[in-house]
Amino acid sequence: MGLAASIGMWIAMMAAMMLPSALPMVPTFSAVTARLEPGSSLLWVVGVFLTAYLVVWSIFGIGASILEWLLAQQDLIRESRFADPAFSAGLLALAGAYQWSGAKNFCLRRCRTPLGFMLAHYAIGWRGASQLGLRHGAFCVGCCWALMLLAWVGGAMNLVWMLAMTAFLSIERLLGVRVWLMRASGLALLGAAVLISVAA
Repeated sequence: MGLAASIGMWIAMMAAMMLPSALPMVPTFSAVTARLEPGSSLLWVVGVFLTAYLVVWSIFGIGASILEWLLAQQDLIRESRFADPAFSAGLLALAGAYQWSGAKNFCLRRCRTPLGFMLAHYAIGWRGASQLGLRHGAFCVGCCWALMLLAWVGGAMNLVWMLAMTAFLSIERLLGVRVWLMRASGLALLGAAVLISVAA
């Protein structure tokens, strides 16, 4: 796959998977905007917010596609997945360890509490909406980047993997920050890494 096609694929995948994660923020954002900016167009400012959010994930997708292209040049990735099980095991271990990290907990707390996020970061106008979308997107990337790279284990654009990951990320947000959930998922990923290593 060429670099341009890879970039398009990753951006489409990020938009399909992560836009649902931003939607719970929309009602709160709309309510706060209607109260603080009664003359503004809600459709416009919400559109700016979501566009800025997707810009952050598009930048992540571009970075991931460039990295994928570089790895493919070394024959480490074939057809958008790792050719060597050792790399899959390593990425699973990385994602599992990150689920236990303070950075994951820090970002997840900020990208899943709409009202608290609005109170901390809200700003007036379309510039405020864009800044809010960029900030929300940055926290979500900080929360999910390692899980997103697991596409190289299951295969990028693998529909089953995309649906499973979207569902898991939604559950993380709906249940709130639960240490047991992050640790359990981290242990599951670490266990999968061990199984792949042994099988290889």
